[in-house]
Amino acid sequence: MRNLEFDVVVVGHVAIDINVLPWGVIENALGGAPTYAGLAFVALKKNVGVVSKVGVDFLEKFPPIYRKFGLDTEGILVSGEHTTTFENTYDEAGNRTQVCKHIAPKISPDDIPTAYENAHSFYISPIAGEITPELLKALKRETNLVMLDPQGIFRRISGDGKVEIEPRDDLADFLKHVDVIKIGKEEAKALRGEVKEILEELRNMGPKIAILTKAEKGYAVLSDEGFEEVDAIKVDAKDLTGAGDVFGAAFLAKYLQTREVSASAKFANAAAGLKIRYKGPTGFPPEKEVLEAFSRFGQSAH
Repeated sequence: MRNLEFDVVVVGHVAIDINVLPWGVIENALGGAPTYAGLAFVALKKNVGVVSKVGVDFLEKFPPIYRKFGLDTEGILVSGEHTTTFENTYDEAGNRTQVCKHIAPKISPDDIPTAYENAHSFYISPIAGEITPELLKALKRETNLVMLDPQGIFRRISGDGKVEIEPRDDLADFLKHVDVIKIGKEEAKALRGEVKEILEELRNMGPKIAILTKAEKGYAVLSDEGFEEVDAIKVDAKDLTGAGDVFGAAFLAKYLQTREVSASAKFANAAAGLKIRYKGPTGFPPEKEVLEAFSRFGQSAH
């Protein structure tokens, strides 16, 4: 049956990104989890569906790119005039400030195609508050894995579009339906404590695995396997946009195969490092290239 074919369904809004980098500006770049996580999953030979809402402007600016690259697009719905649009400004250290120009409507449980309901996993990465606890509850089953990057849950978007990261009192309402939580360094600032304390707090809300990605400083992971911090691989970074979603996709892809947390996180670390050598949504590494990166770059844990 068709609804058994999907290894993973990516849930979250497509973004139209304007990326202002120290070395130049990239306009009308496709972003969001459907782009960065979706194409990373495809490069790792996973069968991928996408649930998102886009505006009419998406159809005007872009060809049917997701289908062309092998993603199933039954769950991409046109709703309203505008696709969620961000202007992302990065400094030399990879720190990002954001202005949100447009926000597409929320994603509801009714937006999930029947064909996706029995997917082996869901990778959920909102960018502008489009995900609710009710949606996560509807997706979670005993037989699947749900991974959440809550970046868009932490974002407060002011009237002028400026994006601020703020703590959420209701974070546990989301996490009780989640198996794996992955936060970035921006979200970590909104949570109190040292790295291990933050990951312990997240695990106490429900997920068995908690990951913090720290850009050029690598990542930390806490699970039943223990606590581990690993350095990033050293590369000539061209564009950090989407690195978190590439990490998340690569982790989930490998974890679905192995159920090994540490090995999957190291695989994800290498995949994200390889990807950021390329500008925009290009250069997603296949599994063979990621595995080769271990011997070429080396890995150290502490």
